[in-house]
Order: sequence, then C-alpha cells, then structure tokens
Amino acid sequence: MKKSLLALAVAAALPAVAQAQSSVTLYGILDASLEYSNADANTAISVINGTPTVGDSTFRLNSGLGSGSRFGVRGVEDLGGGLKAIFTLEAGLNVDTGQTITSGSTQANAFWARQSWVGLQGGWGQFTAGRQYTPIFWALIPADFTGYGWYNNWGGYTGTGFGPITPQGPVRLDNSLAYKSPTFGGLTVYAMYAFGETSCSTSEATCTQVGANSAAVGGGGDIWGLAAGWQWGGLYVGGGYHQIQSTRNLTPIQNGGGGSLDSIWAIAGSYSFGAFGVSLGYTGLSFSNTGEVTNILASAFWNILGGTFYLNYSYLDVSGFRGVGGYVGGNGNQVGLTYARPLSKRTDWYVAYGYNELSALTPTAAANTAIGDLNPMRIAVGLRHRF
Repeated sequence: MKKSLLALAVAAALPAVAQAQSSVTLYGILDASLEYSNADANTAISVINGTPTVGDSTFRLNSGLGSGSRFGVRGVEDLGGGLKAIFTLEAGLNVDTGQTITSGSTQANAFWARQSWVGLQGGWGQFTAGRQYTPIFWALIPADFTGYGWYNNWGGYTGTGFGPITPQGPVRLDNSLAYKSPTFGGLTVYAMYAFGETSCSTSEATCTQVGANSAAVGGGGDIWGLAAGWQWGGLYVGGGYHQIQSTRNLTPIQNGGGGSLDSIWAIAGSYSFGAFGVSLGYTGLSFSNTGEVTNILASAFWNILGGTFYLNYSYLDVSGFRGVGGYVGGNGNQVGLTYARPLSKRTDWYVAYGYNELSALTPTAAANTAIGDLNPMRIAVGLRHRF
C-alpha cells in the first residue's frame, strides 16, 4: 500500500518536473505617446535622396518613444549537467497603427527584426547565433540611465538629418555569432563575429549581396567586436571596439562622402549614489575616405517626487568628416529630458522633451539653399506598459 502511494506521488510530480525543465515566456512592451514637434523637426535635412523638404509644426500619435514597442518569445530548456538551450524571438511594432517594424533589419521582409537567436548556456557563459545586439550595445547601456529610451539617447539621435550617424553605430547585426562570459568580480566580457555573406571576393569587379549587414554598416563585409563591462557597487566602467571588413563595389552608407564605416570604439563610466547618478561616455566612428565622427555623451537620473528625472546630453563633432547626410562639417548638441512616474510595477507614464541644436553644423550647398539653420524640438506625453 505504501509503495502504491509512493508511486502515485512520483507520477503526480512528473509533469511539474518536466515543466520546470523547459519553459517558454511571452513578453512585450506597449508604448504610446502624444507628441508635438516644431517645424524644424519636420523638415527633411538629409539630402542623400533628392531635394530637402520644409515641414510644419504638428501633433501626432507616436509609438515606442520610451521603449520600442515589441512582443517576443523567449525560452529555456534544461539539458542537464548545468547546460541549457536558450532562444529569443522578438518583433517590433507600432502601437498607433498595429504594423510590425521591419526596418531595423537589413532584410526588408524580416518579421523578427529586433532579435532572432538560439544558443547554449552553461557555467562557461553563453554562446548564441542569429540576429542580436552588438558588444558595444551591452557595454554602453548601463551608463545610459534611460536604457536607450526617449529623445537623443546613447543608442541614437532623434530625427532625420544624421543619416547613418548614431553614437555607437549599428546596435544589432544579422548573421552573428556571439559570446557572453560569466561575471567574475563584476567583470563581463562580450564578443561577436557577424558574417557579411557576400557571394564573391573583394577583388572581383562586382559583388552580389546575399544577406549582409551593408544597410547598417555600409560595406557588406564581416564584422567582429569585443567589449567588456565592470560593475563594482555603484561604479560602472565599460567599453568596446568593432571592426568592419568592408568589401568593395557595395553601395556605402555615405553617398555624399563615398566612404563606408570602418571601425567604432567606445568607452563610458557611471556612478550611482542611490537616488542620483551621473555618467560620461565617448565614442568614435571612422569612415573610409571621409574622416571621423566623435560623440561626447552624458547621462543622469534623479529619483524625486515619486518618479525619476532623466537627462541625456550629447555633443556631436563632424568637423573632421565630409558629407554626413546634408552636412560637410561642424558640430551639434542634442538634449533629452524626461520625467517618468510608475503607476505599478509594469506601467508608467512620462513627459519627455527633446532638442537638437544644429546651427553649428555646416550644410552642403544643396541643403543650405532649402534649409539653413535648424533647431528641432519635440515634447511628448506617453504611457508605457510591460507584460
């Protein structure tokens, strides 16, 4: 009798054990905001494709301002011996229209354009393959207290006119193999190799691209990157380097300058004093035949009045560069200021302000005839829910 009861208890426990060994989670973020933008913000200041157009001030319903709206599926299976299989599929979407966002990938029809990878995880770290975030992305995000959110964050400046210029270059890469180490004494190391996947060698007269990263980096060649981040209490220090092995005869991202992105390096540090924190970063992007672009980045937060104030500031220097979109040199300032207040653990509301001071940039002749000095400004009120 006792044996029968024991067997019954074991049998009843088996489904629970199986469930614990494998799990799949559906998750996402829905972020919608009402935004006002002035006329300068709605003027197309990039002259890569045709004549610039002058805009007007307007109100619009926006999506993904605080965090890119998304839905995804992540899973883990215990393979035994400390080894696990892991995966993530993540798609972007516009809350205001219900459309999926495919522009983040180099493939126009990509559905899982944000993330799509599978891998193994163990005591030695994790190894993953697919479309995923870059080493510099992981190294810089702890120092951007907004988590790459709202206006003019460390992941990218707000608005058109910067062409391909972002503070850290591409934040995701297709066809990539990535490694993340365990954390030892607060130190984590990241490495990646992304295959350009061209169908010919660089010495041939023409190349057929079969799924490369050219839309993100302009060369279609392989990319490798290394980065590291060290956390010790409230102090964080991180940095990284990406090298792009550009191939010839593929359309570069800089039509005006005729050069493609060759390398990126970044370094950042931050310190949190409990309810307050400050950070500082510096990045450099080198382009073949067209010079360099550098960015000085700053971020701060302050917990007060039941919510959090965030400040992001950046100084963009293109004085040593020829042909950034509609610009041939100069510098510009970007500011993002946000107050966010939680309504629950999963939901918050926010007020965000963004400003780009572009008058010090030197426009090309084509841009100057239609635009002149621009100071784009945006302000939004939004609601963000995580599930």
